[in-house]
Amino acid sequence: MTWIRTYSVVTTAAASSVYGRWTDLDTWAIDDADLQWVQVEGPVRVGASGKVKSGGPAQKITFTELVPNRAMNFEIKLPLATLSFPHSIEKLDEGLRITHGVRFDGPLAGLFGAVVGRSIGAGLPAVVRAVVDRAVAAEHGNS
Repeated sequence: MTWIRTYSVVTTAAASSVYGRWTDLDTWAIDDADLQWVQVEGPVRVGASGKVKSGGPAQKITFTELVPNRAMNFEIKLPLATLSFPHSIEKLDEGLRITHGVRFDGPLAGLFGAVVGRSIGAGLPAVVRAVVDRAVAAEHGNS
């Protein structure tokens, strides 16, 4: 079973600016008001793991996809489900479509989606807008 929610914004920000925020862990808690902290041992790369704290107990994360200026994903293993956060950048005529998602896969995906996925999904618009707005500001010399 799969449960997924996504949110997208079209922007004129450069793909490298957005991807840079995704891979700079120091910006995560700035862009996501619900996130307390994230720590990863070593550089951000596929297979790198660490912990993230948002609300409840800290959870172990593992990066599963990193495609420069195109995609990023990390996952958290749960009992009978996997929680992942797919991020993508798609080129359009009018700019870039930046998409963040929350996805549960596995036998308990529906339950986790109903219990915690809805609130995570509800926060996606604010996070995507924050990433995009700060990427654009940084391009114009305003951090």
